[in-house]
Amino acid sequence: HDLLQAALLKNSSEIAEKIEQPVREILELCVRSKTTIADGVDVDYAVRWDKFDADVLEQLISLNPIDAQKAAVERLHELSNTSRIDNYSASLSGILRTIESYGYENLGASKEAVGDGKQRKTKAQKDAEKEAWREILAEDGIVETSNADEDDVIDDTIELAKLTGKPLKEDSLLFAVPVCAPYMSLSQYKYRIKLTPGTQKRGRASKQCIEMFLNSSNDSATERDLIKFVSDNEWVQAMCGDVKIAAAGANRVAKQMKNASKKSKKKKK
Repeated sequence: HDLLQAALLKNSSEIAEKIEQPVREILELCVRSKTTIADGVDVDYAVRWDKFDADVLEQLISLNPIDAQKAAVERLHELSNTSRIDNYSASLSGILRTIESYGYENLGASKEAVGDGKQRKTKAQKDAEKEAWREILAEDGIVETSNADEDDVIDDTIELAKLTGKPLKEDSLLFAVPVCAPYMSLSQYKYRIKLTPGTQKRGRASKQCIEMFLNSSNDSATERDLIKFVSDNEWVQAMCGDVKIAAAGANRVAKQMKNASKKSKKKKK
């Protein structure tokens, strides 16, 4: 209990004071924020040491030699300039684990000068390093946003083109996907029902919508089957809450569902 309490009472700012100055100065650049502005000019900065867990800072301090510490914080600073980092503490911890496993010498490889006498890396080696870093960063919730390498950009337009709200006879349909969107944006969809704010719960409203889709006169057997295959949970998750179904035949379908529910209850009795 005493050990747990001591761990909870650790102050990141106090631990940061124990970091060697060259390392601490680089680390400050990662988590400093502007606090005051006078006449449009930034005049003050605050260092957010609370973004780091005290335990992670202690791991950094225990890392030897000091060049390894500098390599770790320089890599974090590089990431903070090219990536969206949601958890600085987890990111630094991941970098420290990488150094412990693979060493720190190659962390700054991308910054090597052309004329420093060292052998230049091949494109395959660089690509392999990038892929390894992506896997490490993904484990810590970091997504790199640098667009320096345009070949890495994922084009998902082909997949999006496979979706349609107005299937044709020659289309090979695989799935039905329920969506909820502004009614005008769905004006060309074959299956659509207008929802307005109301008192009907999502579960009951989704079942009523399914009945109306299945009773449509212009649907095919395949389309009806695909609609039936959609799980109740998918319908409910796509539906907005507390609605009123504003569509022709909605009241008739609601009465049919109500009568069917009464008959089902009588049979159980």
